[in-house]
Amino acid sequence: MDYNIFSIKDHVVAVTGGCGGIGSGISEGLAALGAKVAILDRDADKVGTVAGAIAEKTGSEVRGYAADITDEESVRDAFRQIFEDFGSVDGLINCAGITHVAPLSEMPMDRWQSVMDVNLKGTVICSKVAGKYMYESGGGSIVNISSLAATHGKPGYTAYTPSKAAVNGFTFTLATEWARLGINVNSISPVLVVTAINRDKIESDPTYLDNVLSTIPNGKLCSAETLVGPIAFLLSEAGSYVTGQNIGCDGGCQNGDIAVIKPYTSM
Repeated sequence: MDYNIFSIKDHVVAVTGGCGGIGSGISEGLAALGAKVAILDRDADKVGTVAGAIAEKTGSEVRGYAADITDEESVRDAFRQIFEDFGSVDGLINCAGITHVAPLSEMPMDRWQSVMDVNLKGTVICSKVAGKYMYESGGGSIVNISSLAATHGKPGYTAYTPSKAAVNGFTFTLATEWARLGINVNSISPVLVVTAINRDKIESDPTYLDNVLSTIPNGKLCSAETLVGPIAFLLSEAGSYVTGQNIGCDGGCQNGDIAVIKPYTSM
């Protein structure tokens, strides 16, 4: 067996939300594996700095592009430049995401819409635009970062949960639509990853992380680094027959609940 099928060396991969905690971690991990990474973020001042730091650390070619993923023309401009700079687009990681947690009775509809715009509309726009370049490059792979929240109801998440559930539905549908074009589409659903989005909640409630860990069968939090392995597999030739899937990266949460029953910790 040719184990080079697991390699993503020299693959051109675009990562949205690349300045965020998860996005920058994924970008660094893919660059460390030899991919050429295009980081997209709306923070024009920060995106170049983050890209430069990752390039220096990993030795790979990493470039930053300012883009508003909810604006199709902005995304088109960014990918036009990416294609000009790199010559192809082989992969897209739709990582950009936001949330607003509040009871529905107190949920401002503009904030609800913002969550849907970034998490769902942004994923759709970037996939639409990047897919054209993947097709011209002979195929590619799209990985949408979803969430365990997509399938687990939780009070206060009436914006975030439906946005991620819709991302999964979009993933399944686009995978069937583009399968014969050589473009795979999958999603990955992590459990809680500590980022700037939820750090205020964690810092304001000392018991929050312990409560979360008590529901994860393997007793560990997810991280951006944890996501790099499954993403790299889906980007590589080894994952070329996998499409239309939602892969849990959640320590066993999708198929287990230890919130009430104490887990075994020894044999």
